[in-house]
Amino acid sequence: MVKDGLPNLMKDLRTLVQSHLPALSGRHRHAKRGFSILTVLLSLTLLASILVGFASVVQNRTSRVAREVQAAQGELSAEAGIALIVASLLDNAAHEESHRRPADGTPYACTLDNGTQLFMVAQDVAGRIDLNTASRDLLQALFDKQADPEKSAALISAIESRRRNDGFRMVQEFAQLPGVDRDLYAHIAPDLTVYSKRPSLDEASARQALRTRLARTGIAKDIAYASSADGLKFEIDVIARTAPGRGYRATAAVEIRPGHMPAYHILFWNGHPFRSESLPPPYDGWLAGAGERQVASCTSS
Repeated sequence: MVKDGLPNLMKDLRTLVQSHLPALSGRHRHAKRGFSILTVLLSLTLLASILVGFASVVQNRTSRVAREVQAAQGELSAEAGIALIVASLLDNAAHEESHRRPADGTPYACTLDNGTQLFMVAQDVAGRIDLNTASRDLLQALFDKQADPEKSAALISAIESRRRNDGFRMVQEFAQLPGVDRDLYAHIAPDLTVYSKRPSLDEASARQALRTRLARTGIAKDIAYASSADGLKFEIDVIARTAPGRGYRATAAVEIRPGHMPAYHILFWNGHPFRSESLPPPYDGWLAGAGERQVASCTSS
């Protein structure tokens, strides 16, 4: 009986297992399908993160390249501005002396074909106060109203001390003297040079703002203006504004050589990116005095 019941028991167990296999197999398939969906979602999340990071890298690199292109455009435009000024100075030198336009530091502006605005100044060095040779009276008049008497005396003493040593090789060295802050330098520097080699000024070449300031000090005209124009050496300043608040500024001192090759010689050159919404002296007063100026094309006749 037991012998006969054992096969029946095995048969019943086999039937029971087989009846549950479809259900077990279905749960396995659902679990497998769920795992596959989770894997896909994780992969998509990872891919999205990679794409976002890549887009950020591309955007940063694109912005950096755009800034570099803009900086290069500003530098080249400033150099073009200096070339325009030199050409104008050479043309002016070709005229009779009585018909030459004075290079008195009056700003002017024009727009290049690429949209860059050029703000430019050209001035005969005789219209500026030479840090190495200007008389004490002229220096006192220069600092009058710009500094109190004690500070003014200290500045003149520092200038004279520098002269007894190496002297000034460039105007920028004036900023290194004790007591010269950024504001004082910004207002004084446009009227300084190291290339005049004169104790006084040529009145026709001096900026109107400097002439007005000196007149208020009471300095005698025969002390302030006892020199004539140099006619060959000039201080040049160019700001190339490529966008609001951005651009490039180049300053140079040149000596023109009419009838010779090369036609001019660079005595000094300095350039740097320009970051400011407003223009510095001497352009600020020039713009304010004329309101909204219409800037013509640099190539217009």
